[in-house]
Amino acid sequence: MPLVRLPDLPMDHPDFLRAYAEAKKTKPVKGAPAAGSFAGLVRSALASKDFREKQPATRAMFQRHCDDLLKDFGKLSARGLRSKHIRANLPKAASEGHRLRTWRFLCSYGVRVGLLERNEAADVDMPKPGKTEGHPIWTTGEIEKFRARWPMGSATRAAFELLRFSGSRISDAVRLGPGMIARDGVLSYRQVKTGGMAHVPWTCPLPDFAVHLAADRAMMHEALKALAGQMTFLDAKGKARSEKSLGTMIREAARDAGVPKSSHGLRKALATELAEGGATPHQIAAWTGHETLKEVDHYTKAADRRRAVRGTERDGNGGKHPGQGWKTGE
Repeated sequence: MPLVRLPDLPMDHPDFLRAYAEAKKTKPVKGAPAAGSFAGLVRSALASKDFREKQPATRAMFQRHCDDLLKDFGKLSARGLRSKHIRANLPKAASEGHRLRTWRFLCSYGVRVGLLERNEAADVDMPKPGKTEGHPIWTTGEIEKFRARWPMGSATRAAFELLRFSGSRISDAVRLGPGMIARDGVLSYRQVKTGGMAHVPWTCPLPDFAVHLAADRAMMHEALKALAGQMTFLDAKGKARSEKSLGTMIREAARDAGVPKSSHGLRKALATELAEGGATPHQIAAWTGHETLKEVDHYTKAADRRRAVRGTERDGNGGKHPGQGWKTGE
């Protein structure tokens, strides 16, 4: 049957009973999930208030994993689901933790509305994170390789340069626009994932630790002219791009350029370059919007170690990075 939204009223309320009676008159939709199927459970869960109240980034993540789950389990009976099936499915996902979160959401919802007898995901432990660096960082060579493949004037290049210089997540990049730039030339926005603020030196003088990124900033401004976005920089035919479409665009464009990297790797590349320019964890977090200094501390530590072996560690008293305000021979 089609999903029909009913009024948020007590079940014995006249208006609810009237709406329920009308809903019962609707005819089954051709191709709709069979009653009691896993596909029916997913469809109901994604149309629920529980789903709508999640953060946009969480909803997008659940949607991606549900699309994959439907391919394997769509036609099966929801009540036939067991914890062993969930455990066997986790390794198939790029992120086992995100996949289990999706399973837990579906099972919790299914039990609450009576589509499942028990929460099978509750018996599955969250996978322990392996020793991995996560999304690989883009190297300077890979960035230039991407630019060589995607010239100025393309939407792909504009999106790339915005992600490259802003260091924003996909969920925020699609929302960035001219209205976020203050008179002092700083672009400030509230992040979708954390709710915290991030500040990007858009047209104002670059801080000392970022002067080496001046060419990248100029390149970004030039690339964005091709889109001439109104409400957002990455307007697509007058409409804001979706997170999914932007993520897919960058991933496929990178693969086409021979660079198997993700947009998040650009965010990490920016944090690394800021650290190597002498930025403190506070300064990096202010730009990228990382919530805790612990999240960016490893970037500065790695940069300090690299400088140590090059004989160019930061001045301990003045906090200056070599080349910032120093003259040859001093």
